[in-house]
Amino acid sequence: MALPTTDTRTLNTLVSATLDTYSGDPANLVDEGGFKIFGKLARAGRIFAVNDAERVEHPVMHGADGESTTRYVGTEFDGNPASNNLGVAQAEVLSKALFTIKNVTTNLNLPQELIGRPSQLAMTEVQALTKRKMMNLLAEEEYWLLRGVGTATGTEAIVDPFSGDNTWAATNGSMSMLGLMGTGKITNTEKFANIDTQDAGDGDSDWAPQLYQGSTAAMTDLDEVIQDFQDSIIDCSRFGGIERPTDILTTVPIYNKFVEALREKTSINDAVVRNLGVESEIPFAGVKIDFSHHLDKDALWDITAETTPEHPVLMLNLNSLRMNLVYGGDVTQGGGFVKRVSDVAPHPTNTTFFARLLYKYCYSLDNGRRSFGQIEGWTI
Repeated sequence: MALPTTDTRTLNTLVSATLDTYSGDPANLVDEGGFKIFGKLARAGRIFAVNDAERVEHPVMHGADGESTTRYVGTEFDGNPASNNLGVAQAEVLSKALFTIKNVTTNLNLPQELIGRPSQLAMTEVQALTKRKMMNLLAEEEYWLLRGVGTATGTEAIVDPFSGDNTWAATNGSMSMLGLMGTGKITNTEKFANIDTQDAGDGDSDWAPQLYQGSTAAMTDLDEVIQDFQDSIIDCSRFGGIERPTDILTTVPIYNKFVEALREKTSINDAVVRNLGVESEIPFAGVKIDFSHHLDKDALWDITAETTPEHPVLMLNLNSLRMNLVYGGDVTQGGGFVKRVSDVAPHPTNTTFFARLLYKYCYSLDNGRRSFGQIEGWTI
């Protein structure tokens, strides 16, 4: 027997309204949920609404123009300085980094008892179920970004962001930190976002992330810990402007080692002291150092050889890394990035109902990859 029309319309409306509420303001949702990397992206204003398309493209702005400047004094009436470099040469600026948009679909399951319940009573339960679903989806996306898999545990993986890249797969997430930090470092012909790191051909040597060898004495000499952090941050910031790291994300053991090194000092900056017991982010050398429970020691973080299990120490440029959410159409008309793509309907063989959900997203780098980096070699 068909559902009563009134019940169907009510449940569809309730589901759509709660989806719009929770997915219409992702910055507030990730902050409320306590998500580590998403919270940083939200606070940095790096969650963007984009139009529905196959991919996101960003121009690669590395390279110099084809000629040098001409300098002269203004009293040269003939307008023809002795050293005239004016010409028509121009470096190519049309190369683009490509990031494939992924579709994600899932069911929002609802108990059968909601049928016939007054809407004011059903609303509370639909809100709770929808919010929990959104939290679960964001948690899974954070696993994919940090670990390269959709779970909090298990073997980590290299995931690249474009369909033509070496480790791209339709069933993966958009990309992983292992892909961001490692693709192209061992084999420079491997592509990340459709660009390799070769100097010739279609490559771009400035598209490679930085890799620093941590001191072998750092894990026993606390001064070396601080020195390694400082040296790598300064070196990774040499490109100027917005091509510099803003955050460092690492494992809990390395984070604790850094805190231990700070506490050994007789005096440290007031801002650092204020954060040590209250917040996980520690300001240091112009960046914020933090930990993630989802980062683990793994041989894949040995970028050079992939043989020795090492702790990831990731320098991130949140002026470049961004999360793109497809809203579709005119986003000023409201609605969230998670869409209900079916009416609420009963499962054929179960006592539950469901609504099919869909969202589209990808991560991308819009201000270069060379300002990302990793400290390699720490194995405690």
